[in-house]
Amino acid sequence: MKLICCLLAVLIISSVSFAQTVSLRGQVTDQNGAVIPKAKVTLDGPSGSVRTATADDRGGYSFTELSPGDCSVTASAPNLALLEPVKITLKSGVQTLNLQLSVVITEQNVNVQEYTAPGVTTDSGNNASALTLRGDDLKSLGDSAEDLQADLLALAGPSAGPGGGAIFIDGFSGGQLPSKESIREIRINQNPFSPEYDKLGLGRIEIFTKPGTDKFRGTVFYNFAHHFWNSRNPYAQKKAPFLLREYGGNLSGPFNNRSSFFLDVRRDEVDNGSIVNAITLDPQTLGVVNPFTDTPRTPQRRISVNPRVDYQLNDRNTLTLRYVYLHSDVRDAGIGGFNLASRGYHVLGSVQTVQLTETAVLGASVINETRFQFFHANPETIANTLAPAIQALGSFNGGGAQVGHSFNEQNNYEFQNYTSVARKLHYWKFGVRLRGEAAESASPQNFGGAFTFGGGDAPVLDANNQPVLDSSGKALLSPITSIERYRRTLLFQSLGFTPSRIGGRGHAVQH
Repeated sequence: MKLICCLLAVLIISSVSFAQTVSLRGQVTDQNGAVIPKAKVTLDGPSGSVRTATADDRGGYSFTELSPGDCSVTASAPNLALLEPVKITLKSGVQTLNLQLSVVITEQNVNVQEYTAPGVTTDSGNNASALTLRGDDLKSLGDSAEDLQADLLALAGPSAGPGGGAIFIDGFSGGQLPSKESIREIRINQNPFSPEYDKLGLGRIEIFTKPGTDKFRGTVFYNFAHHFWNSRNPYAQKKAPFLLREYGGNLSGPFNNRSSFFLDVRRDEVDNGSIVNAITLDPQTLGVVNPFTDTPRTPQRRISVNPRVDYQLNDRNTLTLRYVYLHSDVRDAGIGGFNLASRGYHVLGSVQTVQLTETAVLGASVINETRFQFFHANPETIANTLAPAIQALGSFNGGGAQVGHSFNEQNNYEFQNYTSVARKLHYWKFGVRLRGEAAESASPQNFGGAFTFGGGDAPVLDANNQPVLDSSGKALLSPITSIERYRRTLLFQSLGFTPSRIGGRGHAVQH
């Protein structure tokens, strides 16, 4: 009897609980009635419980096994939301609640303030363009001297004045840019208003080379590139040749406990292909070759040696000696575009630099630096041929390069002496700098002369190269190109015509 009573009690309690179970379902749509799949629906229950559901592909959602009572429902989707939560009283059974979402307008606030330019100050920390490169930062710069200089000038930005950016090597101006492996640190636009500079320091690049080390260290490198990896230029019938080999290394270490050295050696060998795209004549038939393309090779050779020695004279004086030797040799330069191979010229030269720096510590807060530099450069340009220049405008440039044998030998001297004094909150730096220059140059430009052929009107010629006359006996005229004028000149010269007769059928302008 007791067992039967217990079973009846369980059945009664279960039926009451089942009767109180609530389900809520519905569909999520937008203002136009389109269903919104993947919408998020949140229900805050009467006892503080929170339930979430995600709408299916048809926008439908459902909650089961809810407790009866008052609750609120919210829903959202990307850029859509309910204007306000929906209040609903849950009762036993299944209830339906459809939700309609509206477009959410995102509010954006923009605060406009009056622009105030920064005040003029000599503090380098307030110089927005100041930049210091060292260590791994130097690896991002170009390896060759040309690429390295271009990168630094771009980082420095415009300078104060028309001369462009200024590069200083260990405090000296006009020196040869060292290889990247021998650079310790690069400072760009540091303290541009310092009275130490003879002009505003904008565009100023200061390079400091590596000193010797207390232990022997060294590195070697080799760079290689070949035209095999290059694509063909669309303006050339064949791929332009290219071969790059750069190799070298550096070694540093001590001589003894008072001196050390740093030696950097670099060799660059680049065979670059120039691309000629012009209009010329066949030398045998005098037929027009259009287009005429060629890819001559321009070999470039460069070697640089850069030793540096640091010697401690005593506890207060240190001496630094640095020497730079650079020799470059470029053959067949100036070829490309309309310039034919005959327009090539030879560029060679050497640069030598000697720098001597003595640093003295004259007390706990006084430092004196004495510097001397001697810079010698002797660039030369030699034309491959001394023949006159031939220019057919818009077609080709041939003949000699008209640079003759040009040179510009320079000897520069620079002496500096600076003293720095620190006293409590003040810092003084004063000194003197002397510069001298001696130059000897020669530039025999256009000594061979030039023949220029341009388009224009010229007599119409018949099959026998005779002018065609009109009814009044005058020669008929028609426009001809520059290459046609050049062709007529060569043709009539081969036929033995005098210059005056050639001039009557289309002539060149000599200057």
